[in-house]
Amino acid sequence: MNKELDEQLCQKYPALYRDRNGDKGDTSMCWGFACGDGWHTLIDVISELLTKHDPNICAVQIKQKLGGLCFYHDSGDDYALGVEMTAFTISKTVCEMCGAPGILNNKGGWLSTLCDEHGDQHSAADNRDIDISSVADLRLGAAWSRLCAILKNSAHWHTEHNGRPASTFFINKGKNGRLLIKAFSDDQLTRGMVDIIAGYANRIDEHSGMVIGG
Repeated sequence: MNKELDEQLCQKYPALYRDRNGDKGDTSMCWGFACGDGWHTLIDVISELLTKHDPNICAVQIKQKLGGLCFYHDSGDDYALGVEMTAFTISKTVCEMCGAPGILNNKGGWLSTLCDEHGDQHSAADNRDIDISSVADLRLGAAWSRLCAILKNSAHWHTEHNGRPASTFFINKGKNGRLLIKAFSDDQLTRGMVDIIAGYANRIDEHSGMVIGG
């Protein structure tokens, strides 16, 4: 990530990134945000949610891995985990370079999520889009539909494989044009998932997926 965006995040969330210039023997944050500029908005939303949830959380490492955004921190609670894991899934639909909708590419064994402009169609590792049939009745734009499908699919996966409580969701576009999501569950992992999906959705165009104002 470029220096200007790096500094913006550190100034906006000084407690979360208090180790940004720490010694390399103590923290991997000394290497900065080891990913492209396209994930800046997603990292900003993660930072806002984690800081509001627990002002004492400290970022440990942020990097691209296997084509997705890995945001490591020192909190082990379920809410923070829900935010972190769902952000990783979201990132695999967002071009790491510019923030446009992207797909997973494989170039010489290096996985990266890129848009048509920055990717190589001949090296695509996965051209399949996310199945949005489960949210078709919501009549949302394509970008928001993908995010809501990620939420529903992830919640179902955690119920089936990790024994998390089953969740149902109320999803609607409010009169103010913002995406509203309510989970009928007290599960903190689910709450973290909902907050990152809604938070990121309301920073991008409902249809194109481009960052608003970006």
